Amino acid sequence: MSRTTTDTIARQWEMLKLIPRAPRKVSTRQLHEKLDALGFPTTTRTVERDLHTLSMRFPLEADNSKPRGWAWNRQANIEFAPRLTPQQGVALLLSLAHLRNFMPQSLLNEMVPVFTAAEQEVAASGWKDWHRRTAILPTNMPLLPPKLDASVLDDVHAALALRRCLSGRYRSRGSSTTRELTIHPLGLIVRGSVQYLVCTLLDYQDVRQIALHRLSHTHLLETPRRQPAGFDFGKYVASAASKYWAQGKIRLVARFTAEAAGHLRDTPVSRDQTITELEGGEWVEITATVESDETLRWWLLGFGSRVEVIEPKTLRDDLYAELAAATQRYD
Repeated sequence: MSRTTTDTIARQWEMLKLIPRAPRKVSTRQLHEKLDALGFPTTTRTVERDLHTLSMRFPLEADNSKPRGWAWNRQANIEFAPRLTPQQGVALLLSLAHLRNFMPQSLLNEMVPVFTAAEQEVAASGWKDWHRRTAILPTNMPLLPPKLDASVLDDVHAALALRRCLSGRYRSRGSSTTRELTIHPLGLIVRGSVQYLVCTLLDYQDVRQIALHRLSHTHLLETPRRQPAGFDFGKYVASAASKYWAQGKIRLVARFTAEAAGHLRDTPVSRDQTITELEGGEWVEITATVESDETLRWWLLGFGSRVEVIEPKTLRDDLYAELAAATQRYD
């Protein structure tokens, strides 16, 4: 193979990688400039001839605008990526099935060819409908998600990706009015059926969570978002973000019916959990170090008469008062 032929193949290979997928596009002049920057000096006329030649073999398309824009067809497969294995295809399709509501729509649009390739790869294998034979079920009462403006979600995703501020109107829970805010986005949390934006507001430094369905009239700003000194989103999620009204660690001692506590043998509430069978075998006593927060109280109340909290006394008293009020209500 001659040096000229080798250079042509290398140039055309780079050119194909520089062409975006529709609806984005690139002009002949832009391709010429990018190729030159990559060390492939050529002429605009040569780039035009290459494009016409390549479009006869690959799913490339050109519009009629001036300057003319070139793009890969929306449905084009991934031409230069290594072929997916069935296992990789299953993993991609599972992510689509279970994470669709969490992924930005712009990202989903870009991923369509990848998901198509995954479906084609697993079609002839025993994994072809694996993603349709899996389900993630809630352990509590499933609630319908609140209505969320798609444009708000797009703006939030863009602000997070670009690390820029966001303006918008926010309605606090229980309020009928909204107020204008400048938002510094730090991360996104999905709790149950509700999405929350972790952020700071205006010029304040305290980290807040605002419900996206109560946010409206958003605009992406050019202003870079500020992040509080020392803030780490991963650590925030593992601590404050995952708890309601956290009050610190406690040593929980509670008695459960043996049947109610059965699942705790397989899924303990803490690493130091111990289970002691009580006389008669109908009840067990569980001791564990847990976070004292509203989640713990909701969990314990969900067992009704099948649990009795022994320690700490403050938690026992709280649950006693709650159950006494409920009894009075039912009476």
